[in-house]
Amino acid sequence: MSSTSLRPALGLLSLLAASLLASPAASQAQSVFVEPTQRVAVQETERVTGSLRARSTSKMAALEEGVLLELTVREADHVKRGDVLARLDTRRLEAARIQMVADRAMAEATRLERKAQLENAELDLEALTKAADSGAVSDRDLRSARLGVSTGKALVEAARQSLASFDAALELVDIRIADGVVRAPFDAQVVARHAEVGQWTRPGDPLVTLVSAGALEAWLELPERFIGRFDGSAATLELVIEASGRQVTGVRPRAIPTVDERARTYRLVLDVPAAAVTKGGLRPGMSISGSVPLGKLTEHLVVPKDAVLRRGESSLVATVGEDGIAQLAPVRVLFAEGAGFAVEPLVPGGLAEGVLVVVEGNERLFPGTPVTPVRREEAAQGEGQGGAPDGTDEPQRPESQPESDQG
Repeated sequence: MSSTSLRPALGLLSLLAASLLASPAASQAQSVFVEPTQRVAVQETERVTGSLRARSTSKMAALEEGVLLELTVREADHVKRGDVLARLDTRRLEAARIQMVADRAMAEATRLERKAQLENAELDLEALTKAADSGAVSDRDLRSARLGVSTGKALVEAARQSLASFDAALELVDIRIADGVVRAPFDAQVVARHAEVGQWTRPGDPLVTLVSAGALEAWLELPERFIGRFDGSAATLELVIEASGRQVTGVRPRAIPTVDERARTYRLVLDVPAAAVTKGGLRPGMSISGSVPLGKLTEHLVVPKDAVLRRGESSLVATVGEDGIAQLAPVRVLFAEGAGFAVEPLVPGGLAEGVLVVVEGNERLFPGTPVTPVRREEAAQGEGQGGAPDGTDEPQRPESQPESDQG
């Protein structure tokens, strides 16, 4: 530990010692409540905030050009997957389809004609080939017959490809006609309308905005200094809804490994099951918070939160020795742990496991102040028996500590 980091705490101790020498009440023992420190394996956590988001938010757009004939939903309406949201005028496409069907019929007739011509050419070639064996047919006639068969096959194939082209065009028109009816892609709720009936729409023009119903996602913002420290072994994480104080459980936490250049944070995403969403009345956009586990379990010295005093930039803990004399030990608060703080002593030997620390009345203590330590559980037993544990009058509860850290 550097002397620079110890200087504020040591200076404060010197000032308190000087105050002790000038205090006439220093020789009078004060009743204080104490608890022992503990050394336990704890995991660092960081409380962060975020918000709930819908799993899917979709701005449904027109896929075809035309007049909007019908808009079947309004804001706040619930829709199921496949429900009709809007209908566009598709009469032009339907008329084009009728023309394509007629053209395809003509192409089919042409194919049949060419197929018949090919069959006739093949019969002619077969007859000429037999006659050529007896020398009754010239080579020129035989070549012409073979050419006729080859040409007929090419014409039949061209007709077949023409039919395939018409089939593809008809399929495309059918898709475009179907796209004239805009349907919900998932169970959702309508949050906004962007068009009105009778409006001319073009492909890509927004019609309505949907947010998915059911399960939500919790997005927490973690400072970038914690990248790589998130304990991904946790399968769940308790979240708090800031508006109501209700707790919900987020599952399957995963970190997005990109940092926001402005906020200097990265995001932790969790799933909030549909049952918790329905039961808690949760909605996208609600503010949430949660304690995120960082690192692994490590042994630390833990003191009650009421034991930590804040003095400017310094943190102090009042300890009571076997001689009943109070001392002030400077510490560094590492992180909160339940009802206490994990701390690191700044002075060797200033704080150890099992040492009694003052949790009530510590704001009135100076180094060297004589005190009468009373444990909280002993005081509770004394109240139940009408007196202190030793049979004497019950010690007066110390005054509140407005300057101590309450966590």
